[in-house]
Amino acid sequence: EILSGMKIDRDKKVGYMSEEGRAQQVHRILEGRKIGTAKERNLSLREVVMEQQGPKMYAGKIDIFGGEPLGIFKVSESQVQTTSDVQPEITTWHRLEARELRLAVTHPPSNIFEEMIQWTEQGKLWHFPINNEQGQDEESKVYFTEHVFLEHHLEPWCPRKGPVRHFMELVCVGLSKNPYITVQMKLEHINWFRNYFEEKKQILQDTGAIPALSHKQETDHENVPS
Repeated sequence: EILSGMKIDRDKKVGYMSEEGRAQQVHRILEGRKIGTAKERNLSLREVVMEQQGPKMYAGKIDIFGGEPLGIFKVSESQVQTTSDVQPEITTWHRLEARELRLAVTHPPSNIFEEMIQWTEQGKLWHFPINNEQGQDEESKVYFTEHVFLEHHLEPWCPRKGPVRHFMELVCVGLSKNPYITVQMKLEHINWFRNYFEEKKQILQDTGAIPALSHKQETDHENVPS
């Protein structure tokens, strides 16, 4: 019942065929013009195709080592080449070759004693006799009292009493018990607090944390070397 009412259109779409024919005609005319232009310029079909695809590829030789270097890689003076005939030396290959040779002649430890000797040479174990200052060669020249007694560095800039004096004494006690930093670093900590309190001197005087100094005392205080 549904198909009984349908009609079949048997007419050919002349307009569509004519449009397709026109497109083919235009394409053929353009191809003929291209071929005619190529013949006038004495070009082959391959050259015409390459010309249509894009710019020609450069087939000459490019010297990538002939330009001026950017200087982004560090080169020692011994590696600077005076002539272009000498090949540049690659130090990474030499290091890798030396590493391969070292691994070839180095055998793994056969017992625990050889392993401990190897760890000691690598710095993983303490050297005997045991020294708590191992690796701190510069600190071995400094006497221990300079690490412990730091209160004399508070004179004469720090007040003799008050909250600032109490705070700086606690700082000196903490620094004296720190075995991991040098004497110079401890002095830098103290000088940092000294500069901080000097910048906040007006606020500390207004709040009563430090006593107000007279003009003569301020002059003497400024003349004290840091």
